[in-house]
Amino acid sequence: MANLWGRFYDSIWNEKFWLGDDATWDDFVSDDPSVYYPKISHMNWSIAVGVLLLLVRHLYETYLINPFGYWLGLKERKHIHLVESPVLEGAYRKFGWRVKKHEVQSLVKQTDMSERQIERWLFKRRIREMPSSMYKFRECSWQVLFYTASFVWGMYALWDKPWLWVTVNCWVGWPKQHIDNDIFILYLLELSFYWSLLFAVLFRQDYKKKDKNEMVLHHVVTILLLYFSWAVNMVRVGSLVVVVHDVADPWLNIAKMAKYAKYQTTCEIFFGIFILIWIISRIFVYPLWVLNASAVEIHDYVTTFPAYWFFNGLLFVLQMLHILWTYLILSIAFQKFTLGTIEKDIRSESDGEISDSPVEEAAPVIGEKSASGVNGIRQGTAAAHKRL
Repeated sequence: MANLWGRFYDSIWNEKFWLGDDATWDDFVSDDPSVYYPKISHMNWSIAVGVLLLLVRHLYETYLINPFGYWLGLKERKHIHLVESPVLEGAYRKFGWRVKKHEVQSLVKQTDMSERQIERWLFKRRIREMPSSMYKFRECSWQVLFYTASFVWGMYALWDKPWLWVTVNCWVGWPKQHIDNDIFILYLLELSFYWSLLFAVLFRQDYKKKDKNEMVLHHVVTILLLYFSWAVNMVRVGSLVVVVHDVADPWLNIAKMAKYAKYQTTCEIFFGIFILIWIISRIFVYPLWVLNASAVEIHDYVTTFPAYWFFNGLLFVLQMLHILWTYLILSIAFQKFTLGTIEKDIRSESDGEISDSPVEEAAPVIGEKSASGVNGIRQGTAAAHKRL
């Protein structure tokens, strides 16, 4: 059994796939106590830290954000009482709240309720699990706190690093590249945050997001990519990806918080700042800084290998998504500020849910409705969003 496990382990961590001809796993063993190379086992602490972040989030939202939200006039939705009905609950879980006419007629025969009563029951059942404005306000506030802290720490950690200013240093000396404590903390925090988001989506019972499966896929893929980039010591370019993507997120979430609190002017100001930072970071800095390093400069220092093409391919997919999302965000903004309204819904059910897609996040900020066409795109691209 031990021999079988050893062969399986060796096949998973095949050096030719993960490292190519330029390195072996022995290169990640340091005999100098002052030199640290990445160890995948050390990143396993991110699971425990992710659980700790859930506790920190609960305390932060309960004792700081709830009072602040109430002071701004936000309220929790009152509990909606429903008559217990296993038949209707089963129908809701199978069909949702928009049940076809013939199904409603079938439910009439199984209950002592009229068609109108059944439709109202299903509608209230849907409303009961939708997040209130206070809930969304709290969720945005947590993302503001984390992404702001992560970006500030990332810039602090990278400020004196040579690869921030001259990106060829991402590859000089690879794979024997020492990782300082501040970069270790940056990676650990990012991984822990996505573990906490995954736990929240999987175990939160107060309401269900319609894109739950896509979000789970996104968080799992993000965690795996961070783990693998750590394992092969592509940490330098990975740290650049992290700071480029963290810089815009707080501004959008602040705009959303202002929207939920009904401060529309404040909302639009911060949304304008978000668009500016988004375009600078995702359309200019990311391709000219990160993609140039990963796709062009690397070839003078590293012989490429299968895992590299996998990582780099995802970085290019991410850039295509940036361009697509930028077009859609600008289209929504242009429609809002020229016509004063948004013509079609971006989502099929409600603006009341928060997604990882920046276009869907932007929709409730600039109008009660938003442009069409993103639902199909989102399902195909959620897993590639945001990180290396």
